[in-house]
Amino acid sequence: MLDFSNRVAIVTGSARGIGRVVAEQFALAGAKVVISDIDQVACDATAAEIGRGSIGIKANVTSSDDVAAL
Repeated sequence: MLDFSNRVAIVTGSARGIGRVVAEQFALAGAKVVISDIDQVACDATAAEIGRGSIGIKANVTSSDDVAAL
Protein backbone atom coordinates (compact mmCIF):
# COMPACT_ATOMS: atom_id res chain seq x y z
CA MET A 1 0.00 0.00 0.00
CA LEU A 2 1.18 3.53 -0.73
CA ASP A 3 2.05 5.84 2.16
CA PHE A 4 0.17 9.15 2.12
CA SER A 5 1.27 10.30 5.56
CA ASN A 6 1.69 14.08 5.78
CA ARG A 7 -0.39 14.52 2.61
CA VAL A 8 -3.82 15.97 1.96
CA ALA A 9 -6.19 14.29 -0.48
CA ILE A 10 -9.19 16.18 -1.85
CA VAL A 11 -11.77 13.73 -3.12
CA THR A 12 -14.76 15.19 -4.94
CA GLY A 13 -18.07 13.37 -4.87
CA SER A 14 -16.91 11.54 -1.76
CA ALA A 15 -19.89 11.80 0.57
CA ARG A 16 -21.13 8.45 -0.73
CA GLY A 17 -20.54 5.71 -3.26
CA ILE A 18 -17.25 5.16 -5.09
CA GLY A 19 -15.90 8.55 -4.01
CA ARG A 20 -16.40 7.60 -0.37
CA VAL A 21 -14.50 4.35 -0.84
CA VAL A 22 -11.63 6.28 -2.47
CA ALA A 23 -11.62 8.74 0.45
CA GLU A 24 -11.57 5.88 2.97
CA GLN A 25 -8.59 4.29 1.23
CA PHE A 26 -6.66 7.56 1.25
CA ALA A 27 -7.37 7.90 4.97
CA LEU A 28 -6.22 4.33 5.62
CA ALA A 29 -3.01 5.16 3.72
CA GLY A 30 -2.38 8.05 6.12
CA ALA A 31 -3.73 11.08 4.26
CA LYS A 32 -5.82 13.83 5.80
CA VAL A 33 -8.88 13.74 3.55
CA VAL A 34 -11.15 16.53 2.39
CA ILE A 35 -14.60 15.08 1.76
CA SER A 36 -16.21 17.23 -0.92
CA ASP A 37 -19.73 16.93 -2.29
CA ILE A 38 -22.80 19.10 -2.95
CA ASP A 39 -24.44 18.13 0.38
CA GLN A 40 -22.68 19.63 3.43
CA VAL A 41 -24.55 17.40 5.89
CA ALA A 42 -23.44 14.28 4.01
CA CYS A 43 -19.87 15.62 3.79
CA ASP A 44 -19.74 16.19 7.54
CA ALA A 45 -21.25 12.79 8.33
CA THR A 46 -18.81 10.98 6.04
CA ALA A 47 -15.83 12.90 7.44
CA ALA A 48 -16.91 12.02 10.98
CA GLU A 49 -17.30 8.35 10.10
CA ILE A 50 -13.93 8.16 8.33
CA GLY A 51 -12.19 10.15 11.06
CA ARG A 52 -8.39 10.36 10.86
CA GLY A 53 -8.50 14.15 10.51
CA SER A 54 -10.99 14.18 7.65
CA ILE A 55 -13.07 17.29 7.05
CA GLY A 56 -16.13 17.97 4.91
CA ILE A 57 -16.38 20.91 2.53
CA LYS A 58 -19.41 21.54 0.33
CA ALA A 59 -18.46 22.18 -3.28
CA ASN A 60 -20.10 21.76 -6.65
CA VAL A 61 -17.35 21.00 -9.16
CA THR A 62 -19.47 22.46 -11.98
CA SER A 63 -19.08 25.87 -10.30
CA SER A 64 -15.75 27.59 -10.83
CA ASP A 65 -16.34 29.69 -7.70
CA ASP A 66 -16.86 26.56 -5.58
CA VAL A 67 -13.75 24.92 -7.04
CA ALA A 68 -11.67 28.04 -6.34
CA ALA A 69 -12.97 28.13 -2.75
CA LEU A 70 -12.24 24.44 -2.28
